[in-house]
Amino acid sequence: MRKKTLWIAGAAAAAVALGGAAVAAASTTPGDDQPLSGTALQQAGDAAIARTGPGTVVGAETENEANSSYEVDVRLDNGDSVEVSLNGSFEVVGVEGQGQDDDGAGSGPPLSAADRDKAGQAALASVGQGRVGEVERENEGATAFEVEIVRDDGSQVEVELGADFQVLNTGTPESD
Repeated sequence: MRKKTLWIAGAAAAAVALGGAAVAAASTTPGDDQPLSGTALQQAGDAAIARTGPGTVVGAETENEANSSYEVDVRLDNGDSVEVSLNGSFEVVGVEGQGQDDDGAGSGPPLSAADRDKAGQAALASVGQGRVGEVERENEGATAFEVEIVRDDGSQVEVELGADFQVLNTGTPESD
């Protein structure tokens, strides 16, 4: 009987020790709102500022969401605050805060003349002819800008650009 009691007590102690180790490991797993540091902080901050425009990163942490691995809080130079969500590759997947539309989709900071010109030139080069119509900030996936090009025949082409003004998608011409 004494051996059986010792064996049961030993098994119980081992279970408690293993359970405690599992809890300790779970509390330090990335995705549990852990502050970013080092290279991850630099990459996340750079990606967020590239999307939002001039500002200061005031916080950055891991995030455990379906399509978002990191969350970066930015205070824009105009005083507004935004929250930028990034995937595991440090690509912007969403922006919340300043400039939100009625449906909650953020449109980012006001469009500067320089950004409007860069976006317009990139879109026009992609389409090949016409003139720049509307230029807007976007917050859908990697798309940072949406540019409407009015072609010489009157049809319109929508061009999506990344934060670096690279063409991501060129739509098909549509007539009004």
